[in-house]
Amino acid sequence: MDEWGLGNRNLLFRCLRDLMLRPGYMIRDYLSGMQSAYFSPFKLFFLLTAFSLIVEQGLKLDIDAPKNQPEETNTEMAEMPEEVEGIEKAEVLEKDEDEGASQLTVNGKDVFKDAPSVLRATEKFVRLLKALMDKNPALFALLVLVLFSSPMFLFFRSSPNIPNLRFSEFILALVYTADVFSIYSLIGDLLNLDFFNIIALLMIFVALKQLFGFKKRRLLWYMILTSVISSALLILLIAAGVLVVYWLS
Repeated sequence: MDEWGLGNRNLLFRCLRDLMLRPGYMIRDYLSGMQSAYFSPFKLFFLLTAFSLIVEQGLKLDIDAPKNQPEETNTEMAEMPEEVEGIEKAEVLEKDEDEGASQLTVNGKDVFKDAPSVLRATEKFVRLLKALMDKNPALFALLVLVLFSSPMFLFFRSSPNIPNLRFSEFILALVYTADVFSIYSLIGDLLNLDFFNIIALLMIFVALKQLFGFKKRRLLWYMILTSVISSALLILLIAAGVLVVYWLS
């Protein structure tokens, strides 16, 4: 715990407090040389990711949960219509233990088995991507963060508050920004309050505004352009992955 800085409770508490109340200013202080005053961004990132996994496994303070909840029944298939556009019945099988993914059968036939090769390659790539997400959530989140950071750095490398920003510093700033999002999202998951997810998104904007000092409209346009470019890059990467799986299969 001392090695990770958890032994110093004031250090962790100060970091969480400032990330929640003044995230952009705190990140700027860290980049300016106050590293010893705050928790490491990557350590906090992995710590929050681990805690989020615990929350997903059932640790929730559900203050809005009804007192008497009906037992779950398998009536979904019974409520489905007999015929939907020529398909008499669609049966969705549960997670396959061997392959770790769900299979879809229509009229007793495996959709992916009888589908074209490209569709089967897409399904295999999706399974591989999902396995990476399930087994290494923190690593996958960092890869996505790096993907978004590359085009985003083109807009934020020169700003009113930080005129000469290095890419390594920009990565640290984004990791801290992701920590801000995770903190508010975890609070919302623990209390089962969805509006904390909206606050988490707004805090990303607040953190970037405080850190870089752009005007609100300009910052919003930069974030929109970054999302568009990153989405295009993500689509290209997925298409490349599908092609690789297609040629290898």
